[in-house]
Amino acid sequence: MIGLFLASTFVSFIDTETYRVESCIGEPFQLVEHVHPVWPLHTEHLEGVAFVHIRATVDNSGKLLGYHITDSKMSRIFSRASIRALKNWRFNESKYAQRCFDITFKFNSDKR
Repeated sequence: MIGLFLASTFVSFIDTETYRVESCIGEPFQLVEHVHPVWPLHTEHLEGVAFVHIRATVDNSGKLLGYHITDSKMSRIFSRASIRALKNWRFNESKYAQRCFDITFKFNSDKR
């Protein structure tokens, strides 16, 4: 399921059941829009928890400039879903030309 989220307050990190976002420099931020990653097809046999850690860079308007996967469990399957979701995220505007965020997408078969 694809969901859209609108945030209204500035925070230094966000931690939910499906993702964690933290500013690389501890700067308060807003996650203006986000889409949850979609569970990949044919993963019904997978049990337990998978994750994808991503270092993302956004521009001063809050749009994604680039990303790098820094760690993952079951990476090939879940990395694609995480990146597809991340490409639809938008952060608040900033005075900085670029900012980085450490993002962890969490996939828990018990919460599917």
